[in-house]
This record gives sequence, C-alpha cells and structure tokens, in this order.
Amino acid sequence: MKIHINNLKSRIETDNPEILDALYRLYSEKAPGYQYSPAYKRRQWDGNVHFISRTGAFRTGLLNRVLEDLKKIDCVPELYYEANTTKYETTENYEIDGFSYYSYQKELIDRGLADKRGIIKSPTGSGKTLIMAGLVKALAGRKMVLLFNAKQLLTQTYDFLTKTCKMDNVGLCFGEGYIYGDIMLCTVQSIEKILDTHLEQAEVLMVDECHEFGNGKTTLAAIKAFPNALYRLGFTATPPSDTIPKLNLEGALGPVWASVETAGLVDSGKLTKPIIQLINRPYSASGADEDMSYLDVYDEYIVYNESRNTIIKDVINEIRRNNKQARILVLTKSLDHGRTLEELLGDGKVQFLQGEDSLGERYQSIAEFLGHDGPSVLIGTKILQTGINIEEITHFINARGMKSEIATLQALGRALRRHESKDKVFVYDFLDKEKYLREHSNARRRHYEKEGHEVRIL
Repeated sequence: MKIHINNLKSRIETDNPEILDALYRLYSEKAPGYQYSPAYKRRQWDGNVHFISRTGAFRTGLLNRVLEDLKKIDCVPELYYEANTTKYETTENYEIDGFSYYSYQKELIDRGLADKRGIIKSPTGSGKTLIMAGLVKALAGRKMVLLFNAKQLLTQTYDFLTKTCKMDNVGLCFGEGYIYGDIMLCTVQSIEKILDTHLEQAEVLMVDECHEFGNGKTTLAAIKAFPNALYRLGFTATPPSDTIPKLNLEGALGPVWASVETAGLVDSGKLTKPIIQLINRPYSASGADEDMSYLDVYDEYIVYNESRNTIIKDVINEIRRNNKQARILVLTKSLDHGRTLEELLGDGKVQFLQGEDSLGERYQSIAEFLGHDGPSVLIGTKILQTGINIEEITHFINARGMKSEIATLQALGRALRRHESKDKVFVYDFLDKEKYLREHSNARRRHYEKEGHEVRIL
C-alpha cells in the first residue's frame, strides 16, 4: 500500500479493494437532517458525509488519523510526499520584546513549527494571541493569511501584532477596511479581496476560533483554499466534538493537540478559579406546555420568565451590597432577554452591548462598565461570548440557558482571566426544570465538571 501526500489532498493506492471499502465506511457520518433531503428521498444520496472517497482520496489533515487506523490492522503504507509538502525551514527565534512565554506556550509554538499543521487547543485566557504572535515571528518573511470569523477579533489581533509586538508588514482586510501587508489579517467574509495577492503565494494559514469554521460551506471552503500553505494551523479553546465538524476541521488543518487544560491553568494560578453555583429553580410549567415547541418553551420560561429574571435581579442586588467594586457580566441569548433584564435592573450602571453596535460603541460601553464608581453590570448576547477580554469581571451570570459545550465554555472563559482585583470569580447558572430546559441544564453542568471545575447547587 502507498499513500501519495499532497498539501491539500492525499490518496491511498492499494490492490486490496476491501481496505478501501472499509475506510470508506469508517470515515462516513450521517448528515444532520439527511432524511429530509430530496436527493436522499430519491435515493440519489445515501445521507452520509464521506471523508474518504471510494478511490481512497482524503484531506491531508486526516493523514495521522488514517495511519493510526491502518496500524490497527497491521498495515504500514509507504508514504510519498509531493514537492510542495516538504519545503521551508523555520527560525527558532520567536522571542518578542516585553513578553516571556509560559512553558506550555513554548511547547505549542515549537510543535506548530515542527508539525506544520494542526489545531492548537488552548483555553480561553491562556494567551492564545501571544502563541499566534510567536508563530508569526518565527515564520516572518513569508506571505501569511490569518483568518478570522469576526471583525472585532481581527482588529484586536492586528493591534496586538502592530502596536504591542511592533511587527511590520502586517495588513488587514474587513468590510470596507483594507491595508496591504505580506502578513494579511482577513475576515472570512472579505477573503475574496486578498485572493489575487495571497491565494497562490501564501505559505502560512492560521485560523482563529477555528471551531466556528467546521460546518458552514463558505467558512470551510476558505480554510480548504490556499494550495501552497504548508503551515496550516487552527486555534480554539473548544474544538468541536461532533464528528462532521471535527473531521472537517482536521481534514483542512490537521489533528488537535493541547499541552494544558483549563483546570491546570487554574491550579497554577494562570487563570482565576471559578466558583460555579447552579440555582435550583422550581419547576413552573403546566401539563399543557408539553405540546410547546423549543422556541416557545425558551421564551416562556427563560426570556419572559418573571420568576427567573427576578432571581437574576436579586442575585445582582446581593452582589452589589456585598462588593462595592463588583464587575458583573450577564450573558443572554436574545436581545429581548437583554432588554428585559436591562429594564428590570433599572439604573444607570447597566450597559447593554448589542451585536449591531459599532466597534466604537462597544468599546464605549465597556469603558463605561469599567469606569463606574461602584458595582457595574454589563449585559450582552453572543457578541460577548468570544473576542472581548475584560479581566476585571468578578461575577458572571449565564442567563442564556442552552446546551452547547462550545458556547458554555467560551462564555465561562470570559470570566476566568486573571486580574489583580480578584482571586476568584463567582459564576451563576440555572438548573431549569421545564421541557427541553432540564436536559440543557444537565448538559451545562456536565461541561463545567468535565473541565475540572467544582459545581455547587444553591
């Protein structure tokens, strides 16, 4: 057996069709909602996403996984690398004036340079941007693309590289904004603007918050591009666990690796210890609610639930009484829920950050949140889940419910950053009991415990 390895795609060559058939079936997964597809109903499609074709073709990022599976049947193929998979030498000089790396950061940078592709799993607050900057420094002199799913993350990284790290030749591209550089920071929505200068020429591709890219056709196509990018590295605190987005990302970028977990960073003092408290809210639904849809249940028992929202108000008021410098972050799923809580709290020390706000408005809201003399509350939707770093947060209320592991841990990570004003952060969530919501509450509890955090029931 031989495997021909290209930068983007590889191919298994064998005279044993049974092995190819076995791999074809092993690397298959039913697509969500496949049963509703007209192609499936017409029997033109089997409903599966196939990550290895019947002829043995697969995305090169899956190579390590494929080799491990072949090893299980005592099959060790010969590997044939094409020319564009082996070039480029790197420098070991990734020191940046004014910064010193933790051992796990050095380990991740060194592995990125050595392996050339992979998904770097690093908890929120662990210095992911500094790891990225170290890799940029080590690979300087090559054309690079740093890909982002949100303008705010892009501008924060651009400022860090250019102003803090004093790096030259750094450009950015988003919406109407464009500055050319060999090192190009770009949102996926604006990627077409850099294809002329970087598609064929880019030797390095880095993807921030790459878990956001695993499903959508547009985002996935973006990271499958750049045929000559030998270095293909993703960054995330929460790699997807579902098979399809997981294999999509691995195929485009490579395997997931990590050198440190959230609990380890808490134990070593690099992240703030969370005190996670689940509010055991009474069951409030009637039998008639069993026929309600999820959206109706969510609105009835979370968004407009007077009792639940009053609990949030009471918790905030108690925090304010006991901590005169408290900085309280409240996350909601919907704007309506945010507005409801803003009105319920009813004072001038509440900032409500919305996705439609401009970058300037967002930063102004955060400045006001931090600048109040006394306790202050910041309410936001998904815009606050990722990309905004506020080290001063002392209390976090997860008011949004839902069950997503990625969303839960990303949200928690907003509160764990170290700051001289705190040695711990208090986290409040709910044990909801109604249809759908009970399952979601139990899922969030499992996510917290899986990260190694102690969970208390109030």
